[in-house]
Amino acid sequence: MAARFSEPTAATLERNGWSVVDLPEGLTLETLRRQGAPFRGSRYFDRFAGEVAETPTTGGQIAVNWGILEGTLNRIYEDCEGLLAEFGRTLPDGCEATIGTAATYVYLIGHYRADKGVFPIAGRYTWTRDRYRDTHLVAGVFGRERPIVVAPLSEKQGKGVGVMPLIVPAV
Repeated sequence: MAARFSEPTAATLERNGWSVVDLPEGLTLETLRRQGAPFRGSRYFDRFAGEVAETPTTGGQIAVNWGILEGTLNRIYEDCEGLLAEFGRTLPDGCEATIGTAATYVYLIGHYRADKGVFPIAGRYTWTRDRYRDTHLVAGVFGRERPIVVAPLSEKQGKGVGVMPLIVPAV
């Protein structure tokens, strides 16, 4: 059974500006590409996908606030993990803060676009927990028609990258 927030917890999150979204199980970047996700091109699939340790989505509810967590912009992945852990201590019981998979972010970006008519985090990347060799993937939005970019980024860099925090039900 997919993890869900309790009704009071979901209501609290929504009152505080979070959107509670049902995330399908088993999504990967390739699945989303076949479903028509607006990737900017095929570079990720042509050059990197074969070496990515991608985790399919687990499904269930997830809460997102559609922005980059304050203090994480231009920081390396490890710094962002620490800031996210600090943020997580402020959440209601039954919740955990996390960095999502690349497929989770691509799905959420598409979900927001379908609902609001615009793309969130335009001109920014979020770190993802999926790995390529010795680094992590980033997912971002650049452009209007086919704006989603997924790529590996050196851990020594962080310029233009932060974390779009996600909240999941505690297991």
